[in-house]
Amino acid sequence: MKHSLTSYVCKLLLFTLPVIGYYSGRTLYLLANDRYQTTLHGHEVYTSLRKSKQKTKARKLIIGDSTANQLYNTETDTTSGIFTLACNQAIGVVGHYLMLKNYLEAGNSPEDVYMIYSPLSFWDNLDQVYTYHYFLKPFYNRTYRALMSATVEKQVSKLPLYYLCQTPFILTSDWSPEMAPQERDYTFLSPISREYLAKICRLCKEHGVRLHLISPFLSEHWHDTICQFDISETEGEVFTSLIKHYLQDLRYLDDNLFSDHLHLKPHLLAHYRLEMDKRIMKETIHQY
Repeated sequence: MKHSLTSYVCKLLLFTLPVIGYYSGRTLYLLANDRYQTTLHGHEVYTSLRKSKQKTKARKLIIGDSTANQLYNTETDTTSGIFTLACNQAIGVVGHYLMLKNYLEAGNSPEDVYMIYSPLSFWDNLDQVYTYHYFLKPFYNRTYRALMSATVEKQVSKLPLYYLCQTPFILTSDWSPEMAPQERDYTFLSPISREYLAKICRLCKEHGVRLHLISPFLSEHWHDTICQFDISETEGEVFTSLIKHYLQDLRYLDDNLFSDHLHLKPHLLAHYRLEMDKRIMKETIHQY
């Protein structure tokens, strides 16, 4: 019996030690020079984070969700005079604030910041299935936690295994825990979106930058949903007039033009990039 147990333990070790060795070596390799940031799902977030610390001469800055990133791709766009940090809505408005703060504190002096953001993205309260991987891993660390409000910290504390997000094995992988959707008691801006949109407004004002809030092209699929937004939820905020103009300038397109009700089909991007360029050029009087 003893011999049988010893034999089993030896076989188990022969199997597990190489596996542990492989994954330990892989983790160390990915951590070296932050290689993991280019291999993970959501690598565009890390690209935008790195870019947010660069010094540029661009006069126009784009920030925003994945619908903005479709048109002004953070990894490939090299348009003269425009610098883009657009990436993904799963980092929440707080994530876009943190990158904008990086960019301005790096000594950049854009004349205009264009936040291209779907109305639906404002629902995010750091409570969705992508939050752990897209927000906690890149941002919930010593560099950025001091800039997170009590509202953010309280919400993060509700997320499963949030305290393990910087563990090397987890940080360098695409793994994240399952998350149950949370009920909303708002129709439009989540508490975190509301708080950090106000911070973005104040930050731009402090740096003498004009802020423009622009919706991407929207699918008709969402028309009725967006019409049910309660605009009174934004009353009394520094961004009230900005939001009102934003909602008055929504552009709906046939749902057949979208691959998933949100993102335009690839063959249409060149055309609608030009259309968005025109909208940006006209955004001179409606700013915060």
